[in-house]
Amino acid sequence: MVLFVQYRHMRVKRLTHNEDLLRDEEIATATSIALAATEQLIASIQYPARSIMDTSLAFLLSAALGVVSASSTAEIIREAGPEGCHIDKIAEKNGMDPMKIGRVLRPLATRHIFREVSPNVFAHNRISALLDTGKSSEEVLAAPEDKHQGAQGFAAIVGLNTDETFKAAAYIEDVVINPSREEPADELNTPLNRAFNTHVDLFSWYERPENRIRFRRFGMAMDASRKVQPPGVQSKGFDWESLPKDALVLDVGGGVGSTSLEIARTNPHLKFMVQDKEAVIHEGKEHWERELPGALEMGLVSFQVHDFFNPQPVKHADVFMLRYIVHDWSDEYALKILKHLRDAAQPTTILLVLERIIPFVCGEDTAYEDIPGAISAHTSPHPLLANMGVMIPYLVDMQMMALLNGCERTLPHFSKLLEEAGWGIQQIYPGAGPLDQLIAKPI
Repeated sequence: MVLFVQYRHMRVKRLTHNEDLLRDEEIATATSIALAATEQLIASIQYPARSIMDTSLAFLLSAALGVVSASSTAEIIREAGPEGCHIDKIAEKNGMDPMKIGRVLRPLATRHIFREVSPNVFAHNRISALLDTGKSSEEVLAAPEDKHQGAQGFAAIVGLNTDETFKAAAYIEDVVINPSREEPADELNTPLNRAFNTHVDLFSWYERPENRIRFRRFGMAMDASRKVQPPGVQSKGFDWESLPKDALVLDVGGGVGSTSLEIARTNPHLKFMVQDKEAVIHEGKEHWERELPGALEMGLVSFQVHDFFNPQPVKHADVFMLRYIVHDWSDEYALKILKHLRDAAQPTTILLVLERIIPFVCGEDTAYEDIPGAISAHTSPHPLLANMGVMIPYLVDMQMMALLNGCERTLPHFSKLLEEAGWGIQQIYPGAGPLDQLIAKPI
């Protein structure tokens, strides 16, 4: 109750309709505690059978969200205005069965995603609005391949989660319990490959012609994962200003270069090179030209086609940056990436790994107290769970299991992996947005 009163006091003190308020450090801390306490209270007083049943059926909410995201329903409802849109009107535009539209929207509205303002009439709320690309429904339905280009991007994340991730997740049980389909050590024996009856890695699968929409959506989802973070978060933590003029930051497997672009905005004294596959590089050049015109022409950024499982050709980088790369791969494959970078590193080269450090539910491993920032990442008041009940890191870990053979890692896991590749952790900046920053140097 004290926490609730404290939280309400701050809300009244600084009341605004701007969602950025929730990013205020003081309010964000109070909100996290209130949410953790609420969820723990629900788990304590709810019938155990209901908790199990709700969890076992939660995948159907994901299915409902996927239908809404893929059918332009969010755009149609927005176009109808705040009074809402009847399911018959939605069906007239997207061609669905109106009764089925109502059946997928109603459980979402029960979870406070959309509002049913009158029988069979649905309107947006602050949560469901994130599913809206901001484009016209006619535009989205006519050109689904371009749906997420130039949009806010959260709908792209939802599409990724409710399409390939959702379908692959249905096969996690088969792979985990019965891992041997062809041979025990088959790196490509993944839930995704079982779901889609293929035998290639995720990124090669995306490049197939039939996956063109998924490929473009994935790129925009990765860009959106940066946009939904607090502004300037990538520039926090590591001291970019300490690097000398024209220092080269090599964005390894950088996709369209979203992270480098954000850092470049506030650090024009640096040079950036983005490495990725050829198909992604093309998207990246378009992205930079749209977001930071002239950067390519002025030499602020360059692009290079490179497979990070091959030896690293760039030997003069001041910083090797890996954002959400290591988690895509098993230890065996991650070691190949890290060792290639170690072989190309100078004694002063910095390895910057932007990943989630998975907290133990019971608390942090105090064996790493000598690494600055290692133990301060996850703290909570008693009797709350040490991880504050935040599920996203563990669900992303399961997503990596479904789509690839990768995983999110605990700090001891990261430390062992990096040391085996010839890198030693020097500093950790916890909680830069959803990610932690691990700073490592050659050993």
